[in-house]
Amino acid sequence: MNQYNSLSILLSLTLVIFLWQNSSCRSSNANVGNNTAMNAHSASNSNQSRDVRGMWGCMHISMEVTDAGAEIDYDCAHGRITEKIVPDGNGNFSVKGVHVKERPGPVREGEDNERPASYRGTIHDGTMTLTVTLTEKNETVGTFTLTHGKGGRVFKCK
Repeated sequence: MNQYNSLSILLSLTLVIFLWQNSSCRSSNANVGNNTAMNAHSASNSNQSRDVRGMWGCMHISMEVTDAGAEIDYDCAHGRITEKIVPDGNGNFSVKGVHVKERPGPVREGEDNERPASYRGTIHDGTMTLTVTLTEKNETVGTFTLTHGKGGRVFKCK
């Protein structure tokens, strides 16, 4: 019996460490600072691709970028970028859109949870750092680090 307990503890610890390392794509402020320095170095590469269309994602967010903007799915929310994403020479962009906080259950008739939002970020080497801010109250929804060509893993409110 002791052997089975030890094995289950070892497997549980391994699973916890794996999930902890892969649990979120939200960046801490320290990581954002480090990414800025790395992004400045990467910006000197003149062969960098500027085609941002396609799927971007990680844990808690999934974004489909088109020529006209983007559709975004988050945990318990969704959004839409209403302008074309065009990074500057350093990979930076800032666009407008909307953010909609979701809740469990059906949407009530006449309910409008859509709020104006700004989406700003940096794109380098297939990685996008995206900060979402509700413009009415200058409230940051979150900062995410997405990978081009990967779908996100989103959990909806139940």
